[in-house]
Amino acid sequence: MVYLPHWPIPGSLGNRVIDFETVFERMQPVLQRLNNPHLKLPPIIHVAGTNGKGSTVTLLGQIFKCNKNKVHIYSSPHIHHFNERIILDSQMITDGFLYEIMEEVRLASQDTLLTFMESSTIAAFLAFSKVPADIIILECGMGGRIDSTNIIQEKLATIITPISFDHEEYLGSDIRRIALEKAMIMRPNTPLFCSSQYNEAKEIIKILANDQEIDHFYYGEDFFIEKNDDQTFDFEFKNQKLINLPKPNLDGDHQYINFATVLACIHQISPKFKIAESPIRQAIQTCQINSRLQKIQGQVNKLLKNKESEIWIDGAHNESGAFALRKWLENKDDDFVNYAIVGFSRKKCRPGFLKQLSEIAQIIAVRVNGEPHPEDPEKIIEIAKNHKIKVTNQENLEQAIHFISQEISNKKCRIIICGSFYLARDLKKLL
Repeated sequence: MVYLPHWPIPGSLGNRVIDFETVFERMQPVLQRLNNPHLKLPPIIHVAGTNGKGSTVTLLGQIFKCNKNKVHIYSSPHIHHFNERIILDSQMITDGFLYEIMEEVRLASQDTLLTFMESSTIAAFLAFSKVPADIIILECGMGGRIDSTNIIQEKLATIITPISFDHEEYLGSDIRRIALEKAMIMRPNTPLFCSSQYNEAKEIIKILANDQEIDHFYYGEDFFIEKNDDQTFDFEFKNQKLINLPKPNLDGDHQYINFATVLACIHQISPKFKIAESPIRQAIQTCQINSRLQKIQGQVNKLLKNKESEIWIDGAHNESGAFALRKWLENKDDDFVNYAIVGFSRKKCRPGFLKQLSEIAQIIAVRVNGEPHPEDPEKIIEIAKNHKIKVTNQENLEQAIHFISQEISNKKCRIIICGSFYLARDLKKLL
């Protein structure tokens, strides 16, 4: 696999600060030199939001795969290898093809200084234009309005997952402003599907959609789910009702809402792809995504003394993500001792995140060795103290797990590793 370093650093062009407002001005001439690959693509579903994007994109891709369609996916971030960002016909791009398209982008860039995301997105469009497919699923990297993926004008559908606070330095610290940025992926004559939202965010989305006379549908208003006692669920949208859909293969009650939003979108576009109920059921049962409430199987004995103890890893990195983790833990009716090992990118630790987890778990802060710009554990401790939240710290993930293994003795514990996707890199080195 090819591992590309995080350079240029997001937020800079060399030593210059990025003007994100000119993102498309930088991309356009490069795309033109490449013969405009972004204009030669199959139908596109565009996904923006703060939480649940990865799960939404993955389930969409799995439904099309189970329906025997060829599907391309562009997503971020990558955890272990850059190849994870570009999926061609349900397979990661090969090293050789990745090198080929990146070299084409480099040569076409000439004197244009592209950011990491801009060059990656152009490379994905170039790869997609060369490999036939039935559908493409694009995930916004940050925001929506000035995200590099939003250079695409023609879209089959757009989806907005739950909006929360993230990238405030670029998107603002007002939920309405953030919603405005995300909602700008919508297009005239393109249906919009909106997951569970803060009221302030929903109001902004509705204003924009109504202004453009876009068909827009909302969880809890236009489509619904009902979770059954056996963890199956029912889905309803327009005149369609699906009964006893299987329990999602992805853990957490929030996944039911993510899946409902996907199913509404699929229902709207299914005549074009002839998607029956069978591939939908199959996809819900087989959908897998790394580092989203992922249980580490078969390796716990190597790290912890008690054979019944559990280690989970999740990409939650903001307050809404921590809330979902908290609700998941509260539903665990057992005698496990809960620990949360947290690490962050620099300046990404928020007291609301720590507060949510402190209600249900003992928190240990660590430095993320796999993170390009890790936050110092002492800084996390300082933030916690300022808000009267109890947090201890260890130097890194390995030391934190060792500390827990010594403290619990033979008790059963559940460790949740979260705060940064790149903790998955640190964990992989221990297994």
